[in-house]
Amino acid sequence: MASKFKVILAGATGATGKLVLNRLLNSEDIEKVTTIGRRKLEIDNPKLEQRIVNFDELPDDLCAEHDVAICTLGTTRAKSGKEGFIKVDKTYILAFAEKCKEAGVNQFHLMSSQGANADSMFLYTQIKGEVDKTVLGMGFEHAVVYRPAVLLVEREEFRSLEVLVRPLLGALDFRRNWSIKSDDVAKVMLHNIKSFPEKDILTNTEIYAIAKSIAD
Repeated sequence: MASKFKVILAGATGATGKLVLNRLLNSEDIEKVTTIGRRKLEIDNPKLEQRIVNFDELPDDLCAEHDVAICTLGTTRAKSGKEGFIKVDKTYILAFAEKCKEAGVNQFHLMSSQGANADSMFLYTQIKGEVDKTVLGMGFEHAVVYRPAVLLVEREEFRSLEVLVRPLLGALDFRRNWSIKSDDVAKVMLHNIKSFPEKDILTNTEIYAIAKSIAD
């Protein structure tokens, strides 16, 4: 196992991805972080390398010399339409995973969603389940899928249902069956780079339990 890790992160501009990036940059166990995306973040850190990429044509050397990959890419059908959703949440994620596997990346951490099921009758959970299944079958030394429920985070984009539901869940969902703080997901992802979980799929309650056991 590497003494310090070099991490490549897809999805750093998203609400959860930003929290993951912040924890990576502030961890003594992380030597380098490479983010990939369509635009740069306004962050200046000696650990950070930002690469602007076209996800339709990812470069072959994209993931070279990295130990760990984290993917928090995702959109919604409401924002991007059916085809746009499938492109981002399936085509782009799997293209990134394939480049990581080809480059010899040892770990792949994927943020999915509660209810993900390749046999689901609903498009969102079906696509999530198909991607989870494919990534776990790619042969990474360690691959972990995170399936959070409603994420308690302030987003830049407006999602009407989440705006209505988040305050109620934050106050009433004490056992975290239906919600979780995005930063708890980020915390567990960083923890699992160093301490691999026994399971390759973590449910919302399991993510929360691990987060509670970790000292900040």
